[in-house]
This record gives sequence, structure tokens and C-alpha cells, in this order.
Amino acid sequence: MRGPETQTDMPGFSMPGDHHGVISGYVLKMLRGSIGMTQTSLAERLGVDVSTVQGWETGRRSLTSLRVSGFRRLQTRLAAFGAPAAGVASLHDAVEADELLGQITSGELGNADVQQHPLASTVHRRRLVNLVTWPFTGITPPQLRDLPAKPGRGPVASHPVLTIAAQHEFFDQLLSVAEQASPEDMPVLRRQATYLLGFDKRQESADWLAAHHKHAFNGSTTANLTGGIAARSAAVALARHGDADPLRYFIDNTLSDERHAAANLTYWAYWLGEINEAHADDSYLITAKSTRRWSGARLANHLLEHLTDQVNAPLNIHSLWQLVLARPELLEYDRELRQRTGERVEAALDDRPADSSTVELNNLRCAVQLANR
Repeated sequence: MRGPETQTDMPGFSMPGDHHGVISGYVLKMLRGSIGMTQTSLAERLGVDVSTVQGWETGRRSLTSLRVSGFRRLQTRLAAFGAPAAGVASLHDAVEADELLGQITSGELGNADVQQHPLASTVHRRRLVNLVTWPFTGITPPQLRDLPAKPGRGPVASHPVLTIAAQHEFFDQLLSVAEQASPEDMPVLRRQATYLLGFDKRQESADWLAAHHKHAFNGSTTANLTGGIAARSAAVALARHGDADPLRYFIDNTLSDERHAAANLTYWAYWLGEINEAHADDSYLITAKSTRRWSGARLANHLLEHLTDQVNAPLNIHSLWQLVLARPELLEYDRELRQRTGERVEAALDDRPADSSTVELNNLRCAVQLANR
């Protein structure tokens, strides 16, 4: 049996292929930093060659190429070494993010394969999307913020890094598939590609979004609930490019309809994981809009943390107010949440939001005062 000095693969692992694994590799590096190990010491504890660990962390030897049994063994060993459980669990999400990023960036999905596109088969959640967009935003996903922000010594990047060419290829492929996807025949693919294009800093994506979506905010409200969520994603993407008018229009018009207001909250609940079941399309908004299968507590806490977001503050403020109207018991029976709501609302008012948001924040202030009685 080969010793650690020559072994390049753990039992249960397949040999690495030519994949990119920058996100999962960076998460592994953070986990190694959390337990205070060097690449050499981790390799020794795992029984692999140090070049294997180096390859994993740089993405040259992608974790996406590991067998399921080997990957689970790696997670188990990391947890046994003292890595935080939440971080270890996030390694699975990071591998999924790498797979999605790699499939899109590679350009392997041609016109004939658009039905098999990874954005077409599942409604993605914030946990995954934050990992996918991490190389573009530099913002550490919440589930990883307790891990070392800059693992290692010397000039180490503070987030996963893609080359400029790879970044451009990712968004070029998104533009191409969004152009191909019909809003009627492939609404989930079109909507999720549209949302991700909001993270492209190039003018061509801003121009495409304006040309293909801004017209939706110049007329009447969207009658179809799933169409309303598509309009929501487009409005947020346009806001990321500096055009806040569509988002304001969406809030003032589409969300003024109680059906769309309920669908917006249901989508939030799914996005944040309060609705556990995975869904292949947005039709769950119709079937779940009137149910009480999710408490709203996680959603309330999320919105409270983002009342002053540069892009989404108007939508977050409005959604919180609608949530409190729909679930008044959240403030009535949770003293800690009530106190936090009062504090966050005052801080948001100090930020001097637009008039309509100010009205909603004052409504929230009154709701807190009434719940305190």
C-alpha cells in the first residue's frame, strides 16, 4: 500500500478530471484555516499527497470529480478534525455551485441542449446562488462568515477568483441562453438567467435587460403569478445595473395585488429555505400561496438585516411590511424579534429612504408599538 508521500487519491475517490472547482476549493481552504492546519498537515491526516490538497484548493483538481463515497468521507474527516459543521455542510453546496458554474462557462450546452440547462430544471435558492455569484461579488455567503475570511498567509485572495475571460464567458453564455429561452416555454430558465445577468458589470448585459424587460414595467400589472416572479427577478437585475424605476414600479403596481403580494412572500420563503421541498418550476407559488406551511420567522430576520441594502431596500421594506400584515403573530409573540424590528426600522429611517418606503417603515414602527402593548 502506498504511503502518504506518494499517494495522490483517497480510497473511494475517483481520479480528477479536467474541471474547475474554484468555489469548493476555496471553501476547503477556509475549512482548513478553521482547524489551523497547513496543506501539508491536512494531506498527512487525510493520507494523500500534498499536491492533491493543493489541487483541490486551487480548483485544478476539482472536488466535483470525486465519487460520492469519497466526498462524504472527506466531509466526515474534516468534521472530525474540528471544522464547523455548517461549513462542512456548505462544501456540498459549493461543489454544486462549481458544477453549475462550470456547465455554463464551458459553453458545452448548445442550442439543442437548452432543455437540459442547469438553470432550467430546478428553482434555485439563495444559499446556492450566493455561492455561484461569490467570484463576481466578493461577498462571502452568510453560511461561511464564521470561517476565516482570508485563510492562509501572504497575498491570499479574499474570495474565489475567476479569470476575466472566464467571467465574460459565463455571462456571454447566460446572455445566449436567455435569448434562446422563451418566457412561455422555458420561464424558469429565462428568469434565473435574467437574475444572474444582474451581476454582470458590463454594459451589454444592462442593455439586454433594458431591451427585453423594461417594457414590462411600462404597462399594467402582470396577471400571471409566475409572470410576476419573473418580473420581480428582472426588476432586481435592472436595479443592480443602476435602474431602480422598474423595481419601484413592480412594488407599487404588481405587489399592490394581494395575489402577487402572497406569491412574493412565498417565493421569499422558498428562496431562504423556509419551504423545504425543492421545486422544478414556479407553479408552487400558486398551490402554496394560501398555506401556512412556513412560519415567516426566518424571512423576517433576513429582511430586517437588509432594510438598507443599496439595491433591494425598497423591496425588502415592502416585503417586511406585507409579512407583518400577513403574520401579525410574529411581532405579538416574539419579544426579541419585536425589539429587533424596532431597532432596525429606526436605523432604516435614519437612512432617509424614498417616500413610499418611509411610509411603510412608519407603519412597521406603529405595528411594533401596538405589539408592545
